[in-house]
Amino acid sequence: MLRFCIVGLCLAGLLVSCRSNRPDISNIELNLEIQRLDRDIFNYTVDSLYSKYGIFLDYYTEGILDIGNCRDSSFLEYLEAFKTDSTVIKSRSDVEKQYPDLKKLTVSLTEALKYYHYYFPDRHIPKVYTYISGYNQSLMLTDSVLAIGLDKYLGANYEFYDSLQFNRYMSRNMYPEKIVSDFIETLTASEWVFNTRKSNDLISKMLFEGKIFYAAKMILPDAADSLIFGFTADQIRWCKNNEKTMWITLIEEKLLFSTNSFTIRQLTELAPFTSYFTKESPGRACNWIGYNIIRKYMKNSPETSLRELMDNDDYHKIFEQAKYKPN
Repeated sequence: MLRFCIVGLCLAGLLVSCRSNRPDISNIELNLEIQRLDRDIFNYTVDSLYSKYGIFLDYYTEGILDIGNCRDSSFLEYLEAFKTDSTVIKSRSDVEKQYPDLKKLTVSLTEALKYYHYYFPDRHIPKVYTYISGYNQSLMLTDSVLAIGLDKYLGANYEFYDSLQFNRYMSRNMYPEKIVSDFIETLTASEWVFNTRKSNDLISKMLFEGKIFYAAKMILPDAADSLIFGFTADQIRWCKNNEKTMWITLIEEKLLFSTNSFTIRQLTELAPFTSYFTKESPGRACNWIGYNIIRKYMKNSPETSLRELMDNDDYHKIFEQAKYKPN
């Protein structure tokens, strides 16, 4: 269960930017209890599971495990098959070794959610569950729950990821410390959804993703760039050294205002590297540029709060006002 309140000064009207001092969250109380469906699924009866997890159990068993819901006549048979599957047995064992308790995760996530609530006091704080996904899904979001697939965070060098043929660019971010930044970015992106009917070109998508990164940097002020962006240190360095070259490429190839959905996916979604750039580039390097444009916009607009930034989906105007010119 989650409970939070604010004691002291009203937070309305507080302005934030990358230059701002770190906000004081000491008066925000948030008691986070992470429910471990990854354990309960093996120990509880179906009725007890449904009593504890409610409709989320259906989302989990139908959407992730693909075994139907507890009202199906064949559900118990499929659930037993899941629990006795050799792959699931291994993932359960390895999850238990990696996460004998969730004390560290609870502390880190609690602090992040306090910052989130500080910036967005009217936004819903989800319940948090953990589950075993059969290596299928890192995070699952419903109206009231954001759940974490612990078997997708067993370590970048976890041997079983190789046997499952996970690409290295994916598995290198599947380690415990990445959970909180993934959680915050997923939560933020769900609250401010990219509207393709209103903004359907590359620059708009870049700036949307840039806003998510920018918010994550504010909410996780101690997080390294490698956590926020999912890049290695070498890839961060490559982006900094090649920022101007990437920008020139986007302009010369007339990509910034492209509405081709395939091209936009190539440039903004997970991949071994970013199309149109060299193979040394990280996938989603365009989103890193989007973040830098957003950062420049906020520097030029010191009166703009983080909430106002997130609510602003006039990406062409943001781009114009940013006056972005990489060195």
